[in-house]
Amino acid sequence: MLPTTDQPEYFYGAIDVQTMYTLIKDEGAEAGKEPTDPLVGNPVVVALLCSFGLEQFANSAGFDAYNDNNETENGEEQFVYADGVYALVGSYDRDGISTDLEAAGYTLETEADGYAVYADSSSDEIIGVTDGVYAYTYANEGDSSFDPATAVERTVATTAGDRTPKYEADDDFEQLLRAGDNTGIACCLYTDNDAFASGTLSDDQTNDENGLQFEFGAFEGAYGVYQTLSVTSSDTATARATVSYSSDESVDEGKLESSLGAEANSATFDRAETTVTVDAEYGEEFARE
Repeated sequence: MLPTTDQPEYFYGAIDVQTMYTLIKDEGAEAGKEPTDPLVGNPVVVALLCSFGLEQFANSAGFDAYNDNNETENGEEQFVYADGVYALVGSYDRDGISTDLEAAGYTLETEADGYAVYADSSSDEIIGVTDGVYAYTYANEGDSSFDPATAVERTVATTAGDRTPKYEADDDFEQLLRAGDNTGIACCLYTDNDAFASGTLSDDQTNDENGLQFEFGAFEGAYGVYQTLSVTSSDTATARATVSYSSDESVDEGKLESSLGAEANSATFDRAETTVTVDAEYGEEFARE
């Protein structure tokens, strides 16, 4: 479902919905310590970003349409943020959602064989629907160039097979994704160029008023990083980062080792040609926080 775009930089985050709802219902979740280790901190910010998106969704006039027509098996649904769009990925009765959205006052903007896009004039919300994705977004006050309708249509048209997905158009992007894991919380930062621009690494990717932000400085010189964080038990968490570089000269293992895994019980750094994989395990009080 990840669409191609006109921009060289690409960012997305994902989390399974069951974990997301657990975090939302946990009144003490926001009371934990803010991690300083990017191996943990970056996925945690993804979780907070997705939490914000789901809170918006819960107040949407389209929530009942989604909820009443959700046919996803328990534990199988994913929540993704990509290209400025929030998307629930599962199994949905598209016709039922379309009927209910129109009954709720949404206007049909675009319709194709595999997808439909709706707009709500009262909230500026844009919704896109396929059999496998319920996508939505809003106008971005911080970016006047962002077109929510275009972004949502890109997402659902890609899901429906009417547009080429990013991984099919870019072998390096696909290789990065396949080297990682898609369990727990995941985030990916990528550029079509040989290395990240300094502005890409300093862009926190969010408009969070609490000052929470991503920390990608450790990946200077790389063109891609794919991170995952999984809680394997009540007091154990594991993190992985797959970091890809365009050449041997660009690889900076020293920077990675000095920047990542400081709060881990154990951390390993394995290099295979121009890719470095970092695995870390966190336990006891830190994992619980």
